Amino acid sequence: MFQITLIAARVNKSLKQKEAAKLIGVTPKTLRNYEKGITHIPAHRLKKAAEIYNIPENMIRIPVVDDQEYDDQDFF
Repeated sequence: MFQITLIAARVNKSLKQKEAAKLIGVTPKTLRNYEKGITHIPAHRLKKAAEIYNIPENMIRIPVVDDQEYDDQDFF
């Protein structure tokens, strides 16, 4: 399946980060963090972004958030 990033979806819709953030209901900094994979995008925000960008949710590739919380822990 073909997927595009949050950034590409926004740019394809000709929206600046500030404009898209307002439409999605977040601050520009929060949207930037979603786009860069610094923080997870909640499902309801992803749905709203997909509606604004006029593409299906499953076409948006979500960045993996590296929080390093469990990277060095043994789970057993």
